[in-house]
Amino acid sequence: MNNITVQHLKDKKDLQILAEQYADYYSKSILEEKWTKTTVVQLFEYFYNQNPDLMFVAYDNNKPIGIIMTVLKPWWDGMHLEDGEVFVSQDYQKMGIAKMLFKTLFQYAIDKYDVTTLEAHTYEDENGFPYSWYKRLGFETIDDLKIISGNIKNIVKKL
Repeated sequence: MNNITVQHLKDKKDLQILAEQYADYYSKSILEEKWTKTTVVQLFEYFYNQNPDLMFVAYDNNKPIGIIMTVLKPWWDGMHLEDGEVFVSQDYQKMGIAKMLFKTLFQYAIDKYDVTTLEAHTYEDENGFPYSWYKRLGFETIDDLKIISGNIKNIVKKL
């Protein structure tokens, strides 16, 4: 862990390396999401193009091993970090790297934007992870809010 650093993205080529690992990891997860390197790069570039300064990468020496990104949204009680993604390469999980990424992002967002809140959604596997991990950090579930999703073509037919 002595060589692990968290900093702003050094080189956009690092997104390609992380995208391959992300696609492999999530394509095999319980979510059964069919990510490809191309679609992950599109996701990463979406966040980068919205708020490049809210993208941080964890490096082991100069090797990218994790990433966190989000967007900024003004809200009634101040600035919020909205949605976002955090990912740590499988070989580096359970080493505190996600905490390092969150801490760096949050401190930066507080200092620069006076951010008050992170709003995001997550999932839980058969062991309760990562939802249980977020709960241990102090995140709360908002029971009266619901995540909605729908096939837009089917919805348009009903409008």
